[in-house]
Order: sequence, then C-alpha cells, then structure tokens
Amino acid sequence: MRSLLAALSLLISGAALAQDATPQPPLPSPAASEPREAVEPSATTPQERPPPRANAPSVPEASPSIDERLTADEHRVEALEEQNTETKNDLSALKKLRISGYIQARYQYQEPLDEITGAGGFSRFTIRRSRLKATYTTDLAQAMIQIDASPTGVALRDAEATLFIPGTKQQLSLTVGQMKWPFGYEGPQSSSDREFPERTRVTRNLLPSERDRGAKVNGRYKFLRLAVGMFDGAGIDSGTTQDNDKEKDLIGHVGFDLKWIAGGVSGWYGHALGKLPTDTFRRAYDRSRVGVDLQTYFDLLPVGGTSLKGEFLAGRTYGAANNATHLDVPAHGWYLLLVQNIGLNDAVGFRYDSFDPHNGQPDDGTLELPGADNTVDTVGFVVQHHFGENLKMTASYELPITHVIAQAQDPHDNLFTLQMQARF
Repeated sequence: MRSLLAALSLLISGAALAQDATPQPPLPSPAASEPREAVEPSATTPQERPPPRANAPSVPEASPSIDERLTADEHRVEALEEQNTETKNDLSALKKLRISGYIQARYQYQEPLDEITGAGGFSRFTIRRSRLKATYTTDLAQAMIQIDASPTGVALRDAEATLFIPGTKQQLSLTVGQMKWPFGYEGPQSSSDREFPERTRVTRNLLPSERDRGAKVNGRYKFLRLAVGMFDGAGIDSGTTQDNDKEKDLIGHVGFDLKWIAGGVSGWYGHALGKLPTDTFRRAYDRSRVGVDLQTYFDLLPVGGTSLKGEFLAGRTYGAANNATHLDVPAHGWYLLLVQNIGLNDAVGFRYDSFDPHNGQPDDGTLELPGADNTVDTVGFVVQHHFGENLKMTASYELPITHVIAQAQDPHDNLFTLQMQARF
C-alpha cells in the first residue's frame, strides 16, 4: 500500500514539474505609436482625475428651462424691433433730403481784338457755375438752399423756406427768402436745363441775376399756374446785401400747361430810387416789366421731338448794378428758339434774339463806332450730346449783330463756347 501511495505521489509531482517546465509564449507589447488605453479613475481617488483637455466642450452644470429660453428670445426680438424702428426713422429722414448739383466747365473763344473798339477777343477756360443744392421736404414744409462756388468765390444763390398750405395737397404754398423772380419763362428756368450756355441778351438785361429777396405765393389748379410775390426789386447783384429803401416791387406770372403747349403772361410793378442829372434830390422812378411767353412741343419728325419757344419782354429802369445805369430808360426784346432732338442723346438748336436797350432812340454811331444804345440781334447755333443722364456736352456759336449806320461797323464779337456739364 505504502508503495502504491508513494508511486502516485511521484507521478503527481512529476506532472507538476512538467507543467512548470513548459515555456510560455511572450505577451505582445504595445506599439510606441499607439495610444495607451485610458485608465478609468478610481471612484475612491477623485484627486487623481486628469485635467480636462483644452478643447473639450464645456458642459453646463444646469440647462435653462423653456421659460428662460422664451424670455431670452423675447428680449432679442424686442431689441431687433427697436433697431428696425430706428433704421426706418433714419431712412424716412433721408428720403426727405435731396442733395443735387451740377458743374459747368467751359472753353470759350471770341474773335481777336477789334481794331475799332479794342474790345473782345480771348481764349480761355472757365468754371461758369458750380452749384450745390440741398432740399428737405415734408408734407407741410420745405427748406432749400443753393450755393455757387466759382473762381471769384462762394455766393448764396437760393435760400427758401416754404409752407405748404394744409389741405391743398401741396398745390398752394407760401415761400419766403431769396429766390427767383416769378417772371417769364427763361428767367426762372434752371441753367442746367437750358439749351444754350447763357440766357438771351434781353433776359440778362431786364432780369439780371434772376433772383431777389422777398415772399411769393405759388398755386396750381388743374392746368393753371400762378406765382405772385413782393420783392425788394433790385436783385441780388445790385451791390447791396440789404434793400436801402422802403419801396417794394410786385411781380407775378399767370400761366397754363397743356402738355404740348404752355405759356403765360407776366407783370412787374415797382419803383427804384435814384437821381438823374436833371434831379436835385433822389426820386422814385417806375421800375416795370411786362412779358409774354409760349412753348410748344411736337412729334412731327421720326428722328425725335421738336420744340419751339418764344418770349417777349419790355420794361423800364434796368441794369446790372443798382438798376441806376439805365434809370427810367424803356427797353424791350424778344427771342425765338427752335430745338430738334435726334434720337435720345442728341439735339440741335437755333436761336434768334433781339434787344433794344433804349426804345424810341434811333441807332447812331461816332466815326466808325456804333452807338451804345443801338439794337443788338444775336444769331446762335447749338449742338448737344448726352453721355448718359449725368453728363452733357454743348457746343454753341453766337453771332451778335449790332445795328450800325453810315460808316460805323459791327464789332467783332462772335463767340464759340464748348461746355461740359456734369450733374448729380
């Protein structure tokens, strides 16, 4: 028995030794480039928890409730509505303000110096007009100011305060300030819309500067137009910034507009204080004007529209300086203007105007010089081309013809003008 137990013990021990002696395969080692698996921290050792990564998203400790989110959204909507209201108010104010202007840059050439009078003759570049205009219009009022910057300086051209009479839909208004005289057609017409670079001789003499300080009423009823006002009378080029007398001039124009034909009649009555060589003291002389104007528009030719315009003016007491140069002197003049459009961008025109600076006085002359009061007729030609809506090129040639007698000769004063007008 003991032998048997001893044999079994030897067998078991040998098997165990045989198992221990069997070589074990080596365990695979992790590659150097492979990340090591994160070791879950033990719940019992929070102080050993690794710090959060820099780019890891933060998790709010507590999410807002639905009511809090709705309240925040309502606040955002209210802020946007407030900003929208402010933006609308700003845009509404900007819509009432209009800024405009134009520049007229010229090259002019006049015939060489006349050997008789010694006057005239030049070749020059100039800035004739450089206007900046601002207009602010509401349902009840309008403010307008316009300045002119030229090589001689900056001057106020218009400064108007207008009240639209309530209930008239802006068809009736009252304007006070510095403005154009409501007289005739060519005088109030904008220089940027005129076909020729300058107004006719009769308008330049009877309506110098075209503007004055005063008050006027404008009204429209269907096709009828009315403008009448009271002014200082001397004009803004009279040499004084304030009227130096108590005399006021009443000026008005009644017109009509039937689309293809328009026109009207004008009147002016006032007085100018002055002294003639025969006067001992100053006295009030009549300063008066009458005028008739007519404009017609046709579509007769296939190349474009045709317009024919004419005006007659007559008056007493005029002049560019203090209205004293031609105190109590009667004068009159007229013009005809024919313009033919060619397509949408081109036009040609012809103008004839006449001005008699002293009615009833016969033409005269001294030696070979014509008299200063002789009638002057002017023949003019003009060509226009529009480079779009903002740029217009104009070339004109004018031939003044001074009435002469006997041996007196017409002065050489023909004038060529090339003008480029840019507007905005």
